[in-house]
Amino acid sequence: MRKFKVTKKDCVTEDLCRVWMAPADGEGMFDFKPGQFVMIHEMNEEGQSVYVRSYSIASAPYESSEDFELGVKAQGRMSNLLFGAKSGDVFGVQGPYGMFKMSEDEKVVFFAGGVGITPFRSMIRNALRVESQKRLTLFYSGRTRNDLLYNTEFVSLANEYDNFTYVPILTREDPPEWKGEKGRLSRDMVGKYVEDFDAGYLMCGPVEMMDHVKEILEQNGVDVKIRLRAERY
Repeated sequence: MRKFKVTKKDCVTEDLCRVWMAPADGEGMFDFKPGQFVMIHEMNEEGQSVYVRSYSIASAPYESSEDFELGVKAQGRMSNLLFGAKSGDVFGVQGPYGMFKMSEDEKVVFFAGGVGITPFRSMIRNALRVESQKRLTLFYSGRTRNDLLYNTEFVSLANEYDNFTYVPILTREDPPEWKGEKGRLSRDMVGKYVEDFDAGYLMCGPVEMMDHVKEILEQNGVDVKIRLRAERY
């Protein structure tokens, strides 16, 4: 376990924050792959771990030479600690861990709900930089616009890269100026953006959402045991 300090925090809503951490020991950043996670430790005054939780890394490797980013929702002890952290606060960090990674398919479709977007931000930014031949489609569901943590960023990336399609979905809010989708993800909605289901699929979000995605893919003939990879947050 290494000590990392909070260097920056951007709270976009009352319960969603972006938190950046850098090594507090003067050593360099660790290497990681898109989609991996770290264990964040709360430490006592003696530097011993008293509580730990896992968080996916939201930043891509190429933008993490000095620090890394977490997407945090205030919904538990560790999340609340990170949400309330001040610049300079120190946490223990272990990792990276995990085998949740993008498939090698030419077309990859992502399904994210809420803060489950964090591993996909890392994957998508990395792939757009180094794997420009891949066709990427992201379905990102949130109750309101404020729940779509990286909405503005993904809109910009979709405008910049022809091989990236971004589909933001609001399930509870219905603003008149909204240009994305509204309501619960459906088979018809997915079919508007995915014509050929011969692709790789990844999903991360609440259990109910992921069960629904699995059902939609099975209805479209996708062998989810082979084609679908999932991670819960």
